Amino acid sequence: KEKLVRSQTGIREKYIDAVKRSGRYLPVLERIFREYDLPVEITRLPFVESSFDYTAYSSVGAAGIWQFMPRTARLYMKVNSAVDERRDPVQATIGAAKYLRNAYESLGTWPLAITSYNHGIYGVSKAVRKMGTKDIVSIIESSGDRAFGFASNNFYPEFLAALEVHDNYHRYFPGIQIEPALAFEQMRLGVSHSVQFITTRLGVSRETLKPLNYALSKAVW
Repeated sequence: KEKLVRSQTGIREKYIDAVKRSGRYLPVLERIFREYDLPVEITRLPFVESSFDYTAYSSVGAAGIWQFMPRTARLYMKVNSAVDERRDPVQATIGAAKYLRNAYESLGTWPLAITSYNHGIYGVSKAVRKMGTKDIVSIIESSGDRAFGFASNNFYPEFLAALEVHDNYHRYFPGIQIEPALAFEQMRLGVSHSVQFITTRLGVSRETLKPLNYALSKAVW
């Protein structure tokens, strides 16, 4: 099956940066996935989607570490002119957990649920019916009519590769230092306040708050 083996050069440095950044977020991502009774290994999916860059914004409109498209995101979080929770790592992860739980309940296996993150639940269901199997290996390695396009066909293998490399990063990238976990507190405001009021009351700068509240739009700031 040599014809099924592909490789891509030039992304080693990008992946090293992603592994370093992941240290900020993985502890809270894993906690959220445990709360939703999901396999914590799936928190490595942002390596494939965004390289854990919370500022990531694709040419087709996907945003944040989980790269939600606006239409899908609105089913699970707030997306409007003032707030875009796709860009909030915590709220986006809650949305991803809800989506993946729904996908698993609809499709019946985690490989299919993960693939649906790229191909959609309906698209994966259609592929299962077409191929007559829920076995992801049989579906993606079929030599006949492909059920998926190139990106979706390779999505689950890319996830497995990301999982392997991250969970063994000391072996692949000796000596790299992971960034410390993000430390923050969440507060719910009873009513709306200006940024100036909040920074004054908290005794912190606008520059301190911005990276912790990336979901807020430029208009809000």
